[in-house]
Amino acid sequence: MLTVDLISLLKLVLLGPLAYLIDLASAPLSPLFPFPLATTLHAARVGLAYKGRTKALGFDGAMKARGRGVEWAGYLVMCWGGSFITSFLQQTPPPQLLSPLPWINYLAIYTFISNPAFTALLPSPAVLDTLLPIIDGLTRSFPISGAVLSTSNHPNPAIRGSLMFQLLCGGLAASGGGIAATTLGVFNPDWRLSTPPILFTGLLGCLDLLAGSAAAGVFGFLTASHPAYLPWIAAAKSFVSPAAGAIAANEKPTTALMTVLGARSVVVLFLSAVYATRAFMLHWYPMLVTPRAVAVPVGAGTEGEKSAREATRVVLQGNGGDEKKRV
Repeated sequence: MLTVDLISLLKLVLLGPLAYLIDLASAPLSPLFPFPLATTLHAARVGLAYKGRTKALGFDGAMKARGRGVEWAGYLVMCWGGSFITSFLQQTPPPQLLSPLPWINYLAIYTFISNPAFTALLPSPAVLDTLLPIIDGLTRSFPISGAVLSTSNHPNPAIRGSLMFQLLCGGLAASGGGIAATTLGVFNPDWRLSTPPILFTGLLGCLDLLAGSAAAGVFGFLTASHPAYLPWIAAAKSFVSPAAGAIAANEKPTTALMTVLGARSVVVLFLSAVYATRAFMLHWYPMLVTPRAVAVPVGAGTEGEKSAREATRVVLQGNGGDEKKRV
């Protein structure tokens, strides 16, 4: 059957290599550096975004003058904001407060990438965003899938039985760090509480939250994380194979289309496509349209419009997702 052949080809060409990459990223790098590749990549990716944003806003020197504590705290808010938010919503302790290892992992990587000799070798943020969508998808797939798994197995039946809560936690796991960082103003050494930018920055400003929730839905559907998915799972099996669909209708509620690893591979593929599209729209598409469509003076617009444009840039360039313990 053509559909079966296409699915087999997709697994062989795309999902298989992605599953291998996810499995590799889950393992410690070495006995001397016993931290997973996924958290290490996440620490580096968010660190570059945070450092680049403070420099772009002109606060890098002020950060150093204020002390490393302010800079490190702002960076960790951006890294772990989603983890703290979802842990608070699930009434569980954040994993970063249960062990010193995440602190060593993230601060060691941030200290390394903050070295001027290293940062001088890096390309522009636009080039990084264009070249690394698969890294962004990989690092965010872990907290998103972790949020779905933790909520679907939560001891509280109200949390365990809520599909909306699953999707919300998945979206916040991916975007909570950027939301927390911009709301608290951690790019400035004098932190100030402000309006969360996702409330007024439009679709692009909300993209991380929406993509995270959509990815949580994809992961939940493929792993049957909620009873609401079961009719759709049966329909999907019927589409691929009518005989399999008839069997699925009588299977236990725990039936799933894929393993956790396979579903996580699909999430990585989906998020990579989203972030690649965003990088194109944010950095390269404006160069392709006519000058009249983009010829807006720097100071043009009302104060609210200028504030919204600036906040959108902060969210898109500064949101590194949030890597949780489930690696």
